[in-house]
Amino acid sequence: MLFRKLLTLPAVLAVLGSTFPAFAIPSEVFISELPEIQQSLPPGYAMRLPEQIRLGDGSNRDLLSKLTVKVFSSNSPRSMIVGLFSCETTDTSCLVGSFSVDSPNSVTAIKEFYKHRHTGKPVSLGKNIQGYLLEGNQQNPPQPFSSLMWQQDALVHTVSFPVKERQNILWMGYSMVHQPPVRRTYAKLKRPSPVLSAEK
Repeated sequence: MLFRKLLTLPAVLAVLGSTFPAFAIPSEVFISELPEIQQSLPPGYAMRLPEQIRLGDGSNRDLLSKLTVKVFSSNSPRSMIVGLFSCETTDTSCLVGSFSVDSPNSVTAIKEFYKHRHTGKPVSLGKNIQGYLLEGNQQNPPQPFSSLMWQQDALVHTVSFPVKERQNILWMGYSMVHQPPVRRTYAKLKRPSPVLSAEK
């Protein structure tokens, strides 16, 4: 597992201080993978991540500490997905949820955004930012995951989690809209070492 203990953010921020440009640090789940996320972003892209990963009622912190982060980047069309998995592999049975950013000119993004806009539920995510929630259990045939899509930074953003996480999807989407984005870096950054939290 990538995370056997929860990361302690203050200590990690101290490590990152001289390495990363200033931006709000997203959820501790992503800290170890921030260098890869920044280097994998297509030129001109900005990745938005929530300040906190919410699953269920938020009480299962042990589950969050065991999540594995995988980054998938494509140049044709330009896009990037940050996936959360409950195991070390990328088997779909282990997929917990994902965050993605796409070009608004991508054929796939155009098709998906059209579907969300015309069959999903409109959700106000911020000033002049309209999102669309497509609930998996209302699709034909029903799907195990729901997704929220919106346009921001001249890009298409998507957050997708299991149907039961409906409220958490909305919360994380709102958080992503209001968090400063993670931007591409060309420097070869050293991945910070995880800092283990103290046992209580």
